Amino acid sequence: MINSKTIKIFRHELASKRKSPVLWLLFIMIQLLLAIALFTGYQQYQHSTQTQQNAQALVEQQWQAQPDRHPHRVAHFGHFAFRPPSALSFFDLGINTWVGDSIFLEAHKQNSANFTDDLDGGTLLRFSELSTANILLTIWPLLIVALGFASISGEKNSGTLRQLMSMGVSFRDLIIGKSLSYLLLSVIFIIPAFAFALVLALSSGADLTTESPLRLALLFGIYLLYCLFWTGLTLFVSSVVKAPKQSLVLLTSIWFILTILMPRVLAEFAHNQHPHQKRNDFELAVKLDNRKVGNSHNPNDPYFNQFREQTLKQYGVDKVEDLPINYRGLVMQEGERLNAQIYRKHYDQQIAQFDAQQAFISKFYWLNPYLFVRDFSMALTRTDTKHFLDFEQQAEAHRYARIQKLNELHTHQVNHHNDRAQRIDKSYWQEFEPFSYSAPNLQWSLRDFSWTWLLPTFAVLIIFLSLNSPLMQRRVYASV
Repeated sequence: MINSKTIKIFRHELASKRKSPVLWLLFIMIQLLLAIALFTGYQQYQHSTQTQQNAQALVEQQWQAQPDRHPHRVAHFGHFAFRPPSALSFFDLGINTWVGDSIFLEAHKQNSANFTDDLDGGTLLRFSELSTANILLTIWPLLIVALGFASISGEKNSGTLRQLMSMGVSFRDLIIGKSLSYLLLSVIFIIPAFAFALVLALSSGADLTTESPLRLALLFGIYLLYCLFWTGLTLFVSSVVKAPKQSLVLLTSIWFILTILMPRVLAEFAHNQHPHQKRNDFELAVKLDNRKVGNSHNPNDPYFNQFREQTLKQYGVDKVEDLPINYRGLVMQEGERLNAQIYRKHYDQQIAQFDAQQAFISKFYWLNPYLFVRDFSMALTRTDTKHFLDFEQQAEAHRYARIQKLNELHTHQVNHHNDRAQRIDKSYWQEFEPFSYSAPNLQWSLRDFSWTWLLPTFAVLIIFLSLNSPLMQRRVYASV
C-alpha cells in the first residue's frame, strides 16, 4: 500500500506544514499547555499525597493515644479511611474533584466520602479542569481539524488535485500519504507529554517493575488511535465537501457534537433511564430499613427480644446475668451485622444503577470514540467511578471488621454487671491495623473493556475503508 508516490506525498505534506509559522506557534502553545497541565496536576497529586499521609499519621496517633475506655465508646470515637491518589491521576483527573478522598468510620453508620465538590453530580459528565487528558480529548482534535480541513478540498479548489491525477497519483496514494503525515505530526505533538508524564510517574515512587509505565503505554496507544480517528474523519469530510470553508464549518460542528454535546446528552439519558439515589435519600432508605428490622439500643425491641431468648437457650441459662459473656456485646455485634447487611443491599442496588448507566454509554463507543477514550483513560489512571466505589467497599469492609472487633472486646472483656462504668486497658487499641487501600491491578481496571476497544477501532476502520472505496474515488474524480 505504501509506495514511492505515497512517500512523496507524505514528505511534501510534512514539508508544507513545517514551513507554516502557524504550525510552529501551535506546537509551542500545545507543549506549554500540556506541560502546565502535567505540572499543576502533579503538584496537586503531591499535595494530596502529603496531606493524606500527615492526616493518616495524626489519626493513628489519636487512636493509639486513647486512654482506658469502654469498647463501645471507642467504636463511636471512630477512625478515618483515606483514598490515596493513583500514580497517574495527575494525567487524568477523572472524577477526583467530584468525589471525596476520606471516610469517617464509626459504629452503626456508613458515612459518605468527605470533601466532595459536587456530591450528587453525574459522574458520567466530563469536567472542565485543566488536565492532560482533557486537552488531548477536546483541544487536540480541533488542531487536527485546523491542520487538515483543506487537505483535499483545498487541493480540488486550487486545481492541484487534477494535476496529481494526471501524473498518475491515485486518490488512495493521496489519502495514505496525508494520513501518515498527520499521524506523525500527532505523535510529535503528544509524545513529549507522555515522556514528561513517565518521568513524573517514576519520580512519584513508581518504578519499572510496577504497572505505571504499562498503563502509560496503553494510554499513549489509545490516544494515538483517537488521533487516527480524527485524522480519518478530517480527510473524509475534506474529500466529500467541495469548499474548504464548508469543510471547516462541518468539522467544527462534528467536533462540538462529539466532544461537548453528545457526552452530556447521553449522561442525562443514562441517569433518567437508570436513576441512582442521592446520598441523603440513600441514607434515609437505609435508616428506615434498619428501623423495620430492629434497634439494638432498644431493650424492648421485638427482634432483639427474640434474639435474647435464642441466646439464653443456646447457653442453657434463664437470665442474661447468668451468661458467661456480656449479652450487651452480643447485641452490638448482631445490630452491626444487620446494619451492614441492609446497607450492602442498598449499596448493591446503587452499583447496579451505575453499571446500567455505564452500559448505556458504552453502546455508543462505536459512534463516538471520544466516549471510549475518556472512559478508558480514567480506568487506566484509576480515576473513574468504578475505582472510587472499590475504595468505598474496602473502607466499609475495614469499618465492619474494626467495629466487630470492638464488639468482641465488649462481649468478652467487659462484665455485664455495671457494664457502662467499666473500662478496658488502652493496650488493646494498639492491636488494630490502620486502613490501607489496596489499588486494583491492571486486569481488574480494564475488566469492563475486554472487547469494547474493538468498537472505536471499528469506527476508524470504517472511515479509512470508506476513504479508500471505489465509490469515494469516483466521487472525487467527478468533482475534479
